[in-house]
Amino acid sequence: MKILIVPDSFKGTLSSAEVCECIKNGILQRADAEIVTLPFSDGGEGFAECLSNICNGEVLYTACTDIYGRRIKGHIFTYGKTAVIDCATASGLQKKKDVMNATSYGTGELINFAVLKGFRNIILGLGGTGCCDGGAGLLSALGVKFRDIYGEIIDVPCGKDLENIYGANFANHVKDISFTYACDVNNTYFGKNGAAYVFAPQKGADKNDVERLDNGLKMLNAFLPNDISKVKGAGAAGGICGALYSVYGGEIKSGFEILTNAYKLKEKIKTADLVITGEGKTDKQTLMGKLPYKISQLCSKYNKKCVVISGMIEDVKLGDKMICLVDKETTLEEALENPVKVLTDKAKFILQ
Repeated sequence: MKILIVPDSFKGTLSSAEVCECIKNGILQRADAEIVTLPFSDGGEGFAECLSNICNGEVLYTACTDIYGRRIKGHIFTYGKTAVIDCATASGLQKKKDVMNATSYGTGELINFAVLKGFRNIILGLGGTGCCDGGAGLLSALGVKFRDIYGEIIDVPCGKDLENIYGANFANHVKDISFTYACDVNNTYFGKNGAAYVFAPQKGADKNDVERLDNGLKMLNAFLPNDISKVKGAGAAGGICGALYSVYGGEIKSGFEILTNAYKLKEKIKTADLVITGEGKTDKQTLMGKLPYKISQLCSKYNKKCVVISGMIEDVKLGDKMICLVDKETTLEEALENPVKVLTDKAKFILQ
């Protein structure tokens, strides 16, 4: 039997490569099989590393700040004249969820670092962020000056500052960057299908916060050089995509398709007997175009069996079989504390 394993990362616990190894080891404990593993991403956490690995790239390290302004060790991936950056590296979602005080400034620092190293062609993986500042923090790191109603500069804008922005100066921002945005959602910058209403609640926003953030995104859009209210995907990564697109233009592409073409994924699925995919949590947002949904679609197209194995599964049916790490026998706490053991043990039942 030929098995293809194509999972996303299990956020906060296992990388995509680690997930691949756990599933592979679990299967091989029960059966003989020809297994191919493809660490994958839909544009979120792990996207940059996946693309860099395919292209035999390198990693460069630098200091940056996280969403709450703490100094951390960050990195970018490079190949040729291109830098690949995950927004989740500096601006990733954390256990602490305080979206009103979260900023994308650190991702701007990583972009600055790439430019200083001579990389003007940048591919940005947009998933997995814990901020919803409309990209204002990031633009500030790139030299844009935002001012409040009193004319004072907002040095590091975060979510709560958006409603207070009453001016912006783009005269001295970093110029001449060519961006490709790896994005697998179609959400707009603001509105009921926008960054605040759809994604901010999972980042810690209550109803009042969501309304404030949405109003702030409308305010910010008014000061950006180009209106991005109708741009599909502008709401990705808390609005980072829209802010950069307004200033720099560029191409908004499916992160899944970028990696699919690089990996020749469709050809690999065609030659497999069984395809296994999964993610940390499979729910209704998965159906908006996340990796397991895209993989299950391809399996249906090529008439291949598909198994989805995820940390948690809520009100979603995908593929031919679904396995959840958290069940009657395994608590959420156990799965989080021992993800390698739990995932390996559950993978033993994939072929049953």
